Amino acid sequence: MENFNFIESGVIFSLCDSGNFKNFTYSPKDFAEHGETYKFIQQYIDEYSDFPTPEILLEKFDTLKSEAQSVNFNYALNEFGKQVMFRNIVNAFDSNQLMLDDNPKKALGMIMDDLNDVEILHDEDVNQYDNGGLDRYEEWQRRSSIRKMGDGLIGIRTPFHMINAAGVGWQAGDLITAYARPTVGKTWLCCKLASDAIRSGYKTLLVSTEMTSSAIALRMDVLLGQSLGYKLSHSALRNGRAIDENEYKKFLTEVNFKNLLVCDHISGEDSISLPSITNLVRKYSPDVLIIDGVYLVSTADRNKAAWEQSHSLFYGLKTMALSTNTTVIASTQATRDASNMYNQPTAGQVAFGDALIRASDVAISMCMIEDEPQLREIMFQKYRDGDLGASTTEFIWDVDKGRIEENHDTLN
Repeated sequence: MENFNFIESGVIFSLCDSGNFKNFTYSPKDFAEHGETYKFIQQYIDEYSDFPTPEILLEKFDTLKSEAQSVNFNYALNEFGKQVMFRNIVNAFDSNQLMLDDNPKKALGMIMDDLNDVEILHDEDVNQYDNGGLDRYEEWQRRSSIRKMGDGLIGIRTPFHMINAAGVGWQAGDLITAYARPTVGKTWLCCKLASDAIRSGYKTLLVSTEMTSSAIALRMDVLLGQSLGYKLSHSALRNGRAIDENEYKKFLTEVNFKNLLVCDHISGEDSISLPSITNLVRKYSPDVLIIDGVYLVSTADRNKAAWEQSHSLFYGLKTMALSTNTTVIASTQATRDASNMYNQPTAGQVAFGDALIRASDVAISMCMIEDEPQLREIMFQKYRDGDLGASTTEFIWDVDKGRIEENHDTLN
C-alpha cells in the first residue's frame, strides 16, 4: 500500500479540479493527514467561488508532497479508498480491544458488526443513514456560512425571486423541466437560464435538438449583451440589418464566457441520444446541463413502446443528474391539446407528462399573456420543497433586446 501522505497529497491536488471535486464523496475525517487541507479547499471555494492553486496549498500546508501533483487522480482515489478501508478495519479491532480481553465472545460479535458497517460504508450502491458522526451537522454549518456570505443563496441563482428568496437555488442532482406550446419561448428560456449560470461562473453545457449552435450564439449575444449594458438587437443580428458595429465588435472582443459549451449534434448519430449526452457530461463535467427540446432526444430503448421510452428518458435524466452531480434543465413541448397560447398547459397536455412530473424536482409551464406580447406567465407545476407562497410569476419578454426578467411591478 502506498505511503498515506503521498496518496493523500495526490488526491488533494486533484481536488482543485471542479469535475474531481464534485464527484469526491469522502469527508475530511477520512484523511489520515490532510483532513484540514480538504476543509481549507471547501472553505476557499465557498469564499472565492474558485479553487486554490497548488502553490497556495503548498505554502499553507508544508507537509503536502509536491511531487504528488503528477499522480493520476483515478489511481490516487482508488488507493485512497483502500487506505480508508484499511484504517476502518483496524479501528474495528482496536475499538474492541478491551472487550476482547474480558469477553472474547461478545467482542467477536461487536467486531463482526463493526466490520459489517465498514463493508456498507465502502459499498457504492448503498449509504448508511447513521454512522455516529456529525457529518450532516458540519454540512449544515457549511451551508449556513455560505448563506451569510454574498447574496445568501445556496446553489445556482435562478431567475425566480420566489425560489431565490427561499435561500436555495438550483442544486446539483436536480432535474428541472419546462414546457409550453411552440413559439411561446422555450428556447429563449433555456438560453436565459444558460446566461445566468455562466455569468455566475458555472460551467454549462447547452444541448439544442432544434437549433444550430450559430443560432443559439446570436441569442446568447443579446442576452449577455443586455446584462452587460450593451444595446444589441436579435432581429438585426439575425437579418443583417444596420447595427452599431463598433458596439457589437466591442462586445465580441470583451465578452469572455468560455464556460458555455453548445452542442447541436452528436457525430455519427442520426439524432441526439440520452447515452451520448451522458457521455458528454462525463467528458466535460459541466455544473449545469440544459437540453432544449428534450422530446427529440432518443433513448437506448427504441424498440419499446413510446410511453416506456418517455419513462426511460425522464428517469434517465434524473439518474444522470444524481450520478454526475449535475443540475439538469430540460424543455419539452406541450401537445396540440394545449391549443390556447394564453392558458397554462397542464401535465396532461404534455406527451407522457406523468413521467415528466414524477421525475422532476421542479416543473414549470409557460404561456403568453393576452394583448401583452412582451410578457409571459410562468407557473410552478411542481416544486421539490413544497410551498413557494405563490404558484405563478410574470416575466418581461423583450427578447429582441435580450431582456428576459421577472416583472418587479407584479412582485409583492
